[in-house]
Amino acid sequence: MASELCKTISVARLEKHKNLFLNYRNLHHFPLELLKDEGLQYLERLYMKRNSLTTLVPSLQ
Repeated sequence: MASELCKTISVARLEKHKNLFLNYRNLHHFPLELLKDEGLQYLERLYMKRNSLTTLVPSLQ
């Protein structure tokens, strides 16, 4: 995972963001960091417009 994406997710976790925008990042896989450690328990909306995801992790299907 690119360091910019890691940094974005880390900031969202630390600052308890309710919205996380991961649009237009050309992601091919769902960032598993979003599911770790319940650190994003405050997250209400995840925006992932215009990425290249091919599959979802089983827990999201």
